[in-house]
Amino acid sequence: MQTLLVSMIVTVAAGYAGWLLMPQVLRRWLVGRLMVVAPSRRAWLARLASNAENGGCGSCRGCAARGRAPASPGGATIRVETRMDAQASRRLVAGERR
Repeated sequence: MQTLLVSMIVTVAAGYAGWLLMPQVLRRWLVGRLMVVAPSRRAWLARLASNAENGGCGSCRGCAARGRAPASPGGATIRVETRMDAQASRRLVAGERR
């Protein structure tokens, strides 16, 4: 009995982790398929679909309630620029240190 309970908990936890790490496109596709297969759960699936639209943030709708725009689903773009002179570049390629 204990093994059955533990295996059920592990299965549910793995499904939850898989859902959280799943790409947004795959979430939408999966919710669409579930709506076709299980129409009796339409209200629950509609809530799941609206949460699948979020990029991980804003599922509580807190930003919309406060009048702020929600965070972009793609996140912020980080630009890293390095400036290196030609001599330092050659040393880096050769594996030399100063």
